[in-house]
Amino acid sequence: MKLDPRQLESHLSSGVAPVYLVSGNEPLLVDERVDEIRMAARKAGCEERELHVTNRGFDWASLSTGMQNMSLFSSRRLIEVRLPTGKPGDKGSKFIVELANSKPDDSITIFITPELDRRTEKSRWASTVAKQGVWIPVRSPGQEQIPGWITSRLRKSGLTIDGEALEMLASRVEGNLLAVKQEIDKLVLIAGDGHVTLDAIRESVADGARYDVFQLADAALAGNSARALRILHGLRREATAPPLVLWSLAREITALADVVARMDQGASAGRAMQDAKVWAKRQNLIGRAANGRDLASMRRLVACTAAADRIIKGARHGQVWDALAEITLALAGNDQMLAETA
Repeated sequence: MKLDPRQLESHLSSGVAPVYLVSGNEPLLVDERVDEIRMAARKAGCEERELHVTNRGFDWASLSTGMQNMSLFSSRRLIEVRLPTGKPGDKGSKFIVELANSKPDDSITIFITPELDRRTEKSRWASTVAKQGVWIPVRSPGQEQIPGWITSRLRKSGLTIDGEALEMLASRVEGNLLAVKQEIDKLVLIAGDGHVTLDAIRESVADGARYDVFQLADAALAGNSARALRILHGLRREATAPPLVLWSLAREITALADVVARMDQGASAGRAMQDAKVWAKRQNLIGRAANGRDLASMRRLVACTAAADRIIKGARHGQVWDALAEITLALAGNDQMLAETA
């Protein structure tokens, strides 16, 4: 069955399945779910644990043979198989299907993968595990869910928090859930009365935010200038390559310019995005960003992007991070100060 991570504790209280698939891109959340299964497996008699990490040329036949041999030290074994790519290959797929269908009594196996794409979700091996075992897809909380996620973690640790303190904590550890856990562990020691204040956050929380170029583009498209600049500064601090930052912005600017041009010719926003091949999941974001834009502003933005590309390549004088900030603000809707570029 496909199981919501929040249902895992209840599921394990009634017994442990022979095969699990835990998939997700957030290491903290994935590891916590695997830890829950480990604890239940130990209670079920799995005193011996094996860990395998698949790579090119991984010997699935050897793993199969090893599982068929009874353990000398315990009646049951816990076997963890990490698939860094989420692709077991033909031999691995066959092994997983046979294992899931056989439901062995002497072992509990956990397959751990990144988040599966739709094609992989429908593959025979993943479908078989979901049908014969338990599949737990672990989703990372979105930006709007982070404050609630933090509040829940604090509550489990016996803490409450001020609104301003929560906002500061969320902004400082954004995109880094492991940093949230570490900071909460510290706050448990600092907040003697169990209440976290803004002063406590200022004193104890280091700036552990971790960003990526996709978050930058999304924040700009959403019109959130403050957050977009914070992400840009974080990328600069982490020594992210400027060409990668510009690529992420230019990609969205190109798509947005295409949509605005089609709308200028009379197409509805929906038709314009469909014709411009904007992904369905991004149509709300692109549609809001296109609202109120005109061709003149988009031409200036495209020209500014081209100028930044020349600065990066050394063909034009200028400060690259200043140029990227200008583009970010313009994409966020603050284009009144957009420099004229020839």
